[in-house]
Amino acid sequence: MNLHTGDDEHRLAPGMARSMAEEARLDREFGRGEGIAESRRAGPLTASFWNEGLVEAGITEELHTAADDGHTVPLRLFRGAKGRPSPVILYIYGGGWVAGSVVQNEPAIRTLVHDSGWSVVAPTYRLAPEHPFPAGLTDCTAALAWIRESGPGLGLDPARIVLAGTSAGGNLAAATALADNQRAGLAGLMLFYGVLAVNFDSPSYREFADGRFGLPRARMMEYFDHYDPGGRRVHDPLVTPMLGDLAGLPPTWLVAAELDVLRDDTLSMARRLESAGVRTQLRVEKGVTHGFINRARVLPAARSVLADAVRFLEGLER
Repeated sequence: MNLHTGDDEHRLAPGMARSMAEEARLDREFGRGEGIAESRRAGPLTASFWNEGLVEAGITEELHTAADDGHTVPLRLFRGAKGRPSPVILYIYGGGWVAGSVVQNEPAIRTLVHDSGWSVVAPTYRLAPEHPFPAGLTDCTAALAWIRESGPGLGLDPARIVLAGTSAGGNLAAATALADNQRAGLAGLMLFYGVLAVNFDSPSYREFADGRFGLPRARMMEYFDHYDPGGRRVHDPLVTPMLGDLAGLPPTWLVAAELDVLRDDTLSMARRLESAGVRTQLRVEKGVTHGFINRARVLPAARSVLADAVRFLEGLER
């Protein structure tokens, strides 16, 4: 199936060219250089533009829990308007397992909270290369355990939990579901352009390898090497969710960005989920690039996809 036509300029969705230009401007304004340290420093600063004028999302609370190895995991709770007990999204941000933050994902988080009424718990998990697999996943599973154990006392409903994540956060969300022996209360999965396979020769990896749309193949390979040094765990479903036993996973909503090296990860995952008997919804968003979901300030496609995610949540309540 051919997902695109025309030259690069004409392939961009309305607002996508402006979004890319704004990202480049912000990188210049905040002096963003190369490397992990620069991504961690500049990412929250550039978020100030995208977070301007966001919808209100109720009260937010700074909380924490402890992982199995004793590490303290910061949690940010965004309270929805569904009342108590509130259904809850465990939202895991992306950043190649090496960068990213809750603040950089507030456009998506606050929109989901405001428009769905669900609450969101967003953990700050440990990052590679200082903390390779399984540290980040351990923190995310600790956040899920915290919702089940402590959530009821805070007005959260452990019987209605959706795991959501963007990019590497999509990987962690899927891995958290696969690692969860209970699956008690798991109502759904929402995976935004997730890192779900390790196939650097897929059609989308080959087509967008040069990074002209933002995320090059070589950088994804570096991210994997930081998270799973030497590829020693590449066949572990908790690193590569595509390889897992997907039967029994809850209803899953997936979105792929058309102009993204990771596009085919999502397409392949959708096929595997359907083959495993999982109720699956797939959306391939034309003309957008990796990371688009938090660009709603200038990008209509981001607003449209988030509205679709809200409809998925509403469907889980029926």
